[in-house]
Amino acid sequence: MGWIPCSGRDSVEGLVWLPRLLEKARHAEASQSGRLIDGYCYGDNDFIDKQLLAFLRTDDVTISGLVREHPADADVAKMLVERSGRSHAECEAFSTTLRRKLFDFVLIEADEGRLRPGLKASILKFIYNNMVMPIVYPLFRRDERNRNGHSNG
Repeated sequence: MGWIPCSGRDSVEGLVWLPRLLEKARHAEASQSGRLIDGYCYGDNDFIDKQLLAFLRTDDVTISGLVREHPADADVAKMLVERSGRSHAECEAFSTTLRRKLFDFVLIEADEGRLRPGLKASILKFIYNNMVMPIVYPLFRRDERNRNGHSNG
């Protein structure tokens, strides 16, 4: 397996998923393929990224610009939270809600090998790869075509 971003459970500035979003942004900036990198969606068209971006009142273009200009993720995270006007309590509440809504990222954790090996991890990985992602990837590609003005209807 190639590159894998950090866990969605990791947090900075009180926000889960933000370290992962920033890692994906940096990886996308360094790649030739843009916003689908090593099988990972990045940005406004990614289901989870989009929720965090909306909470932070920003978009992936802004994130990409910030990671290009600032080498430290902690600095970028602090800027994003400050620009959003969100309080620490709001960030914590958002993180709690996101973790609950996405079952503490257990499907992604299983897929990326962060759960203890066994039947449960295997079942969760199967569900993620055979039921969730076959729906997500075509939607991502469609949204990318629309974003780039090449919609095929």
